[in-house]
Amino acid sequence: MKKIIIIGGGIVGASFAYHASLYNSNKITILTDALPGDSKQATSNTWGWVNGYSNNDKDYADFRLANLDYWPKLLEELKNFKYTSKGAFFWDMDDKNLNKTIDQHNSWGHQVKKISQLQISEIVPELNELPIIAGFGENDLALEGSQITSKLIENSGCEIKKIKVSGLTYKKNHVMGVKTEKGILNADEIIIAAGLGVTDLLSSININFEMKSSLGLLAYTKPLPLLLKHPITGKDFHVRQDDQGRLVIGGKFDEDISKERNTKQAAENLVQEVSAKFNYNDKIILDYFTLGLRPLPIDGRPKIGRLMNNSGKKIKGVYLAVMHSGVTNAPLAGKLGMQEIISGVRHPLISNFITQKTIDNNS
Repeated sequence: MKKIIIIGGGIVGASFAYHASLYNSNKITILTDALPGDSKQATSNTWGWVNGYSNNDKDYADFRLANLDYWPKLLEELKNFKYTSKGAFFWDMDDKNLNKTIDQHNSWGHQVKKISQLQISEIVPELNELPIIAGFGENDLALEGSQITSKLIENSGCEIKKIKVSGLTYKKNHVMGVKTEKGILNADEIIIAAGLGVTDLLSSININFEMKSSLGLLAYTKPLPLLLKHPITGKDFHVRQDDQGRLVIGGKFDEDISKERNTKQAAENLVQEVSAKFNYNDKIILDYFTLGLRPLPIDGRPKIGRLMNNSGKKIKGVYLAVMHSGVTNAPLAGKLGMQEIISGVRHPLISNFITQKTIDNNS
């Protein structure tokens, strides 16, 4: 492998850059219109929960659990970088479905405990609204998405350019390069990790790739003393405390707030509602909020791999990686994706995450 261009500077693109650097690649370049930490980037708007949950989809649960196992090893490789917390509560469903979810995921190898109200009160004494029962993912992690993205890029030694990519160049079933505002850039391999930008990029070579999205709001409070050692996903809220002491608060998980007229007021409301759940004497104050679109493949599963033309042949020179949640799936998407690019062998963990049926008029 000589020259790699990665389109997308979020956590998925950063993982590909890092894992590509472990091979003998002469040059790795990330092209992105939003640098790590930029509010336009999906990674900047992630809640940062790494978990193994996947409703009634064991293949996807296996992949998420493998990522959960790989994350600590990857962080150790990066050195001087740690997760913010380990273990997470959830009680965002009725007791019947909660018990079913716990039993199902334990049977799949996910270490999930059933926690009583008394146990919750002992672990999180600051909470004054407690469920009768909760699930607790023992190995779930909380990470600061933008920080880990920057660290992966730094350790990859790659070049990162803030530039808009408008399309791909294509000839005889081979993607040769990318079109940018400053001209065409060629490479031996183009990796597309551009989230919602995937649809327009692939349409430039007459491939129809459908995505959906939802708008997510997160409210960040001013820094506080330690109130919460573990993230919580409740029925109408989710909250964790980040590495700066801020509570990071969202509403119902994966709720779309696109119909909300006053976003700042909605963020204020989130802070007030969650504040009422804590025994804390001082006022909890909103510091800032983020609003971002979540990139969602149509069927909810990651799409990782080669694209096909309408004759069923793999299109050379291009590799796709789009998913939600990137913060959970990025490590192995990058590692196993690069293994496939280099060796041509597809790992069983990603074998079922084929790209959607495509229509290619250039074959």
